[in-house]
Amino acid sequence: MAQQVDRITAKELVEILKNPEARNAVRIVDVRDGDFAGGHIRGAINVPEEHFQDDDDVDNFVDEMKTVPTIIFHCMMRCALLHPVSCSHPPLILCSQVRGPFCAHRFQSRVNAVLEHAAIKPKVLVLTGGFQLFRQVLST
Repeated sequence: MAQQVDRITAKELVEILKNPEARNAVRIVDVRDGDFAGGHIRGAINVPEEHFQDDDDVDNFVDEMKTVPTIIFHCMMRCALLHPVSCSHPPLILCSQVRGPFCAHRFQSRVNAVLEHAAIKPKVLVLTGGFQLFRQVLST
């Protein structure tokens, strides 16, 4: 059964980053590959999606992050809502935001396995809208 991973909005993340105490309690994991160098959230670490394919790699990352209270994963894209005006069906959400949620779910799954008996586990979140929406919210 797939683990549920909660989401955080770009606006919520901006507020966290404005507060030094709150900022110190989170790690932002940018799972993009080459586009990380073109711009990223200050303080984010770059762990490309390919590092989440192998359990041993993910387990090592879990061990590295096990004392971090909150870990926020993101990729580049935000979701697009497509709905023709003439259509009576519910809107269809097409989402390019795949890498961030995939990596967050893989990490959460391995946290549950590796830290099964731990009293405290990191909270895992996905940034809704990815870096694209975060950058837009930050500039407003």
